[in-house]
Amino acid sequence: MSTLLFKHVNVVDVRNQQILSDVDVLIKNERIEKMERDIKSSAEQVVDGEGKYLSPGIIDMHVHSTWDGSAISEDMDEMYGPYQAFLRSVHNVENSLKKGVTTIREVGSPKDLSIETAFAVEKGWIKGSRVIPCGSAIQSIYGHVPSIGTIANTKDELLYAIREKKTLFVKKGIRCQWIKIMDTGGAAGLEDVGPSMYDLDQLKFIVHEAHRLHMKVAVHAVSQEGIIECIKAGIDTIEHGPDIPDEYLDMMKEKGLTLVPTLAIYKILSENKGVLSDFMVERSALVTRQQKSTFVRAMEKGVKIALGTDAGSPCFGSQPSAFKEMLVMQDYGMPPEKIISSATLTSAEVLGMSEEIGTIEPGKIADLVLLGENPYTNLKAYTDCLIQVYKSGEMV
Repeated sequence: MSTLLFKHVNVVDVRNQQILSDVDVLIKNERIEKMERDIKSSAEQVVDGEGKYLSPGIIDMHVHSTWDGSAISEDMDEMYGPYQAFLRSVHNVENSLKKGVTTIREVGSPKDLSIETAFAVEKGWIKGSRVIPCGSAIQSIYGHVPSIGTIANTKDELLYAIREKKTLFVKKGIRCQWIKIMDTGGAAGLEDVGPSMYDLDQLKFIVHEAHRLHMKVAVHAVSQEGIIECIKAGIDTIEHGPDIPDEYLDMMKEKGLTLVPTLAIYKILSENKGVLSDFMVERSALVTRQQKSTFVRAMEKGVKIALGTDAGSPCFGSQPSAFKEMLVMQDYGMPPEKIISSATLTSAEVLGMSEEIGTIEPGKIADLVLLGENPYTNLKAYTDCLIQVYKSGEMV
């Protein structure tokens, strides 16, 4: 029975968006057992938390673990094959965990490799972030980044693809089950961004079948035309979603849908003229302008926003990318306490895992980040003042 006790630590209370000063936190058997002042315990390990800050582990809702963040990252899966892709995935989830991202949702990998990564982490063969895998993204023959896709054009093909994902999840013991679809083009592809690649009837069919099988759905949606169709269909998370009219933000809130905006990547892509094609840079610049407006309006209207990054994408650098995203969210007007909640509690709620992770509360899994500075006053504390990371109560 392993026990860990933090003494006199300042707890980042993301539920109430405040700091609980000078608290003891007792961890036993991977979970938080007590959180109160002056706990008496003969814990195996005691950490002096005076002057330090204990945050929940960060959750990134949009990661491509097989990509390396170089200018050619989206081409690497085809260039070097699936074995090297899996090794990149292992490297990235290990590195992400060491830097405080304790859970990722992996939203598109070749040959469903993210399911294998998730399985290996769960078995303890890899010491990496907890992985919520979508496998390969379901898309039409006209889809975005087909190297990470499962092609499905008709309803029969969609039905097979959805049930195939369910089978893979069941075989590998994946309890938190998500699928990802590609519904529009993207900044990086040569395809037309504009049209919704599935019609509204098909999108509703995808949502119905996934939900019937107790799975949730994420969707890549960049054009206004496609985003609107996805909101009408009730897709659980809208990924990117740069150009959303007010009436559809209202619909998102009414339906309980979540925006995962991935702001930093498009800003970075738009700044890489001469490295990336003019075509990609210009598209990204347009998306960036649209995102600023939509992000502010979504905040004002109270639409649920969860932190996601598109980690691994071209020119994004090594993983993790969550802390770059935090700074852009702050630049666009979101206060630090709301940003940290979006990267912890909100993301856990959206995943359906808020009973397990996302906050520092008794009964929760002890995914924790110990910092030397208050992240509510300085978001860079996660990178510049990182002291230690714990996953399930174990020091990383």
